[in-house]
Amino acid sequence: MYMAHGMDMGVKDLGRWAPLLAVLLGTLAWPSVWWGSPPHSADHNVHLANAVEAELLLRSGRLVGWSDFQFAGHPVHAFYPPLANLCVASVHLLTGGLLGWDGSYCVVLGVFLGGFALALFVLLRPVLGPFWALVALGLCLFVDRGGTYAGGRHWYLDMGVWPFGASVALVLAALARLPDCLVRGGRGEALVPGVLLGLALLTHPFALVLFFPMAALQVAVFWREAGGGLHAPRRWLAVSALGLGLAAWWLLPFLLRGSQAEHVGAMPQSLGRLWSGVWGGELVPGLPGWVGPLAVVGSGVAWWKGGSRGRWLVLATWGALLLTTEAPYWLLGLEKHRAIEGVQVVRFRAVGRLFLVGLAVLSVRELAHALRARRGWEAGALGLLLCAGLGVWRLRGGEPPGGTSEPPKRFQCYTAEEEAGLARLLRESGPRMGQGRLALYNPSAHHHCLLLAVPWLERPFFKVGYTPATVFGGKFSTLEPRMLGHLGVTAVLMDAPAEGPLAGLPVLARWGRFEVREVRQLPRVNASTPDAAAEVLSWEDEAVRLRLSGPGATGVLLWMGWAPEWEATREGQAVPLEPALVEGARLMTLQADPGEVVLRFGASRGARPAALLSVLTVLVAAWAALSRPRRPSVSAGSS
Repeated sequence: MYMAHGMDMGVKDLGRWAPLLAVLLGTLAWPSVWWGSPPHSADHNVHLANAVEAELLLRSGRLVGWSDFQFAGHPVHAFYPPLANLCVASVHLLTGGLLGWDGSYCVVLGVFLGGFALALFVLLRPVLGPFWALVALGLCLFVDRGGTYAGGRHWYLDMGVWPFGASVALVLAALARLPDCLVRGGRGEALVPGVLLGLALLTHPFALVLFFPMAALQVAVFWREAGGGLHAPRRWLAVSALGLGLAAWWLLPFLLRGSQAEHVGAMPQSLGRLWSGVWGGELVPGLPGWVGPLAVVGSGVAWWKGGSRGRWLVLATWGALLLTTEAPYWLLGLEKHRAIEGVQVVRFRAVGRLFLVGLAVLSVRELAHALRARRGWEAGALGLLLCAGLGVWRLRGGEPPGGTSEPPKRFQCYTAEEEAGLARLLRESGPRMGQGRLALYNPSAHHHCLLLAVPWLERPFFKVGYTPATVFGGKFSTLEPRMLGHLGVTAVLMDAPAEGPLAGLPVLARWGRFEVREVRQLPRVNASTPDAAAEVLSWEDEAVRLRLSGPGATGVLLWMGWAPEWEATREGQAVPLEPALVEGARLMTLQADPGEVVLRFGASRGARPAALLSVLTVLVAAWAALSRPRRPSVSAGSS
């Protein structure tokens, strides 16, 4: 009796402390966030550089707009959601830089890790219970390796694509709260999932693709509990409208400028590969293969014993994995469509892998409960099913060589000694670099390590090669010193021997594998008309003033990225601006009579009505949060 009472108290204590334990487990996925040492690998350095640019935007009172900080200028946050960058920049700004950029980044990264763990725990707890939900969480964090476009540790921490993971976490949290809204209704119940959806959309646009099919399954599963009719669909639409409205100020212009974006796609996988992965090999890249057979057994347990949330978990798991294949799009004739490739539906594996682990743990939990309760026939049946599934998996090949289909890679860019040497090199050579833009060079186009220098120097830069974390269609690369000079570059930082035209540049400083070479700065504006000249009177992010002189109309090439939001005027009259392709770079050109020409960057298409919609949504959300539900009136004659 006393033992049972003690066990009950232990379960209650675990339930009370389990959310905190989940957050702690999440941060332990990268423990050094506690002392301000983030991963300096792959996209992490890109996010750090983007955060520096975001702080400059905040200091000028803007959230979006044109910036000359990178490329040849670009619309900041126009082609990648702003929330992650703005959060890091805000922490750095509000702390007065006391934490440094690494410390500010660690604060936000730690919140992501803890929040991701908490969201998954809250979603799985109603089906698994607190203890087994923590077990599933531990497996997801420390056993599941993750994979490219597939979530997990590899994608979020090694590759640094954690803003996508933050979006997944926010969607999971919204899905955890949505059933209460569908069943009970009410303004307060709709507010939390709606706000979470809005934040998810501002973190990564895939939230738009992820939330709606997963939420539609909840509407179907909880329809009867919600009272039938249109109760559940109406409440779902209210949550969706709130989330879309909150994110509209960024989301609508982003969708409208889709034709200007770089196309980065990933094709769906074959249905046959998915089916074979369930019973042998690798169901999801980086996920231990034994999870698949256990998840099949767990699906049966969840369907029969897990209630509405259990049935939804089964549908969501296999539905998410099915959406990574060409099968559902083949039915619509879209399996080869460019849009399906661009959406990168294989990213559904990021949630499918989490749910698979939850179902696998559920099968083990049910077996443990059956053994403890001495339900012999049930324990025997479950044991046979689990052994049969694992046996088939082993007979069909088991784990791929190395445990995953993706070869291991070294992601940390530099050793601590190399980072210290790079910092010393930049300090010593800084006065000789000039005040212009810093170019960053490595012969590998997908090598982003030198972006680590951007938060140290906080100066404009031009990355040679590919730049992730944005699909800005105006990105380009060049090794020509003349072009670099016209873009405002005064020095090139490299961590590998110079190649091609860069090899002829004079060396300013060298340390180990790093060196700085000098570039002669050239005018950002060229007059293409004989006997004409173009002078820069002022050059700001969103306003450029030129003075043209010559015998007549003067053609001008501006070494600045082109965007349709730019407009030019001379004495109040519009001057046409046209894109100009120069050795792969999309720059701007104009032709005007002598005099002063003013260029201004205006609002993006749809930005003003979208911003108004977001403001109205915030007001409605504030009213819903602050107003009390009105009590039903009782007439004087009622008994």
